[in-house]
Amino acid sequence: MADPAKFEPFVAVDIGSFSLKFVHVIAGDDGKPVLKALAHLRIPPFVHQLTAEEREKMSREDVENDAIQKLIKFLTKHLTELLYDNQIQTKRGITLASGRPVTIRYFELPPTPEKEAFAASVNAEAAKQMPFSMEKAVFGWQEIGEIVKEEKALKQVMVAALQQDIVKIMTDNLKGGGLSNEGVLTLPQALELALPAGIKSAGEKGKVALIHCGHKTTSIMIYKGGVLNFYRDINMGGETITEAIFAGGEVDGQKIEFKTVDEVVELKHKIGVLPPDEVQAMKGAEKWAGQQIFATVEKIFQHIQLSVSFYISQFGETAIDRIILSGGTAAMKNFKEFIQESLEVPAELADPFKTLSPTSTNFPPDRLPMETPALAPAVGVALYDGLRDAKVINFIDIMYPNRRAQAIDFSGVSSKFGAGFAQKLGISLQLDEGKLRILAGLLVVFVLLVGSFPLVKIRQDVTKAKNDTKKLEARLNDLTESQAEVTQLLAEKDLLGREAGLTEALMASKVPLSEILLDLASSTPRQIFLTNAHLQVRSDPRVFRLAGHTDTSDRVFEYLKALNNSTFFKGSALESTEEVPIDEERFFIKFSLAGKIVIPEPPPPPAEGEGGGGEPPAGEPPPEG
Repeated sequence: MADPAKFEPFVAVDIGSFSLKFVHVIAGDDGKPVLKALAHLRIPPFVHQLTAEEREKMSREDVENDAIQKLIKFLTKHLTELLYDNQIQTKRGITLASGRPVTIRYFELPPTPEKEAFAASVNAEAAKQMPFSMEKAVFGWQEIGEIVKEEKALKQVMVAALQQDIVKIMTDNLKGGGLSNEGVLTLPQALELALPAGIKSAGEKGKVALIHCGHKTTSIMIYKGGVLNFYRDINMGGETITEAIFAGGEVDGQKIEFKTVDEVVELKHKIGVLPPDEVQAMKGAEKWAGQQIFATVEKIFQHIQLSVSFYISQFGETAIDRIILSGGTAAMKNFKEFIQESLEVPAELADPFKTLSPTSTNFPPDRLPMETPALAPAVGVALYDGLRDAKVINFIDIMYPNRRAQAIDFSGVSSKFGAGFAQKLGISLQLDEGKLRILAGLLVVFVLLVGSFPLVKIRQDVTKAKNDTKKLEARLNDLTESQAEVTQLLAEKDLLGREAGLTEALMASKVPLSEILLDLASSTPRQIFLTNAHLQVRSDPRVFRLAGHTDTSDRVFEYLKALNNSTFFKGSALESTEEVPIDEERFFIKFSLAGKIVIPEPPPPPAEGEGGGGEPPAGEPPPEG
């Protein structure tokens, strides 16, 4: 029996803005995954390494290009070394996308018998919810489960869109180390591969919040029964805390400054999250760092709490049962305890090595407890099997659906066929000198016969070809003579078509701005005070962004629902919220939200005989004259 098809070996490479994670997993003798290589390297803060004098001479674009060139050199050097030091032969790399470049949404749709009709429904719903045009994005989706609501069966769908230029950047980054880009996965599905037991640890109806605290972004994923039900990105993360400390300031009359970002990162992890009374007892740079850490982590927590509250209110749930924290910031001292006590939900750090031992690698054991949560996404990518994990979105497979060539193994076929053929004919295939001479003579005769192909037939074919050429030339002359007339007719037809479609084009481009403003006013309750409304109606896609304030966060979520139920404002999503104190007891909520402006199709004109004209109504005399 032939061996079953196997997914070709690869290395998982997670290139973040803070660090490089490198993982290589192979199949053991028993078929189970074995960890063979593991590395976690800090990417230098190239922008901060420039001196003040160098930055003054460079534009913002120059600074970014300088950092990109230095990053490529860094990746080329270290990826090459990692492949060589670990004796890895494969040149295939798979990575993942997270944060701002990728947009992920979850929704539920009624099933349809035809696959094409369901795919069209998914595309239509995704277009409403995506904050950017899908023309320059790689779009993928998967059915991830089924659910029954109000006695109606619904399919659960996860959609993801990645900007195409990001794929090119990822491919170039891997190319430096001699790797081909064989896959780009999404963060939630990478974590699902790394932490399958943890995500399902709350049971079939339990809810698990998986919070990935990355360098630039904090991602909130809520699973019910092991199936993704909610996803949201917060544009705050470990870098937000670092930058707040690195900015420096004044504490107790002492000016606080830091020379390098590395100094700040070390101090951040040394102090961790401490309550204000403990911070108050500190002095100097440590006190400043403690204050900035607590203030920034508290802001991040408020966004986490708002997202969890929004999920509970939208899905009619009661509470979250468990929390799993991944990402580098999650390992910061007392961060887990802060989230656990604030949300009053049991929390644990992500550990992808519970079933995948790192002892066979040269990774330093003393670093493992601190860096395990950060390595979880990369480990999940390393466990990916493109043939087994059919429901995992791979953007490279979507961009190049026919890139995998299929091969058939013909080894051993010729020998088996030859032996069987000889047995059927009752001849021996053992050749001696006499038989070889006979075969050589037959071969010469065959060559001579082939070389004496009748020349008459060739001459007939040449004559026929010449006659056909003359006929074609005559036909070509006829067509050339009428070319000018045809060109003129086509030009007149095009002009008439454009004139006929002018009215429809003008009507299609008309934007009912007054109706949009009226719809916004009627959808905005009196408890919501808008301070800024940006309506971009002349571009494609049409989008809006609103900013304002209100008294409670619940009113913000109610406002989101009202906008999504309005005529023109669709796909509304919360961008940011901030709790602003008025005094010791009172506060108000500042918010910012955005979405798409969708203009419904105009009603068709009344058919002939409807409305004006036609026969007079019954019971009325016809008009005179």
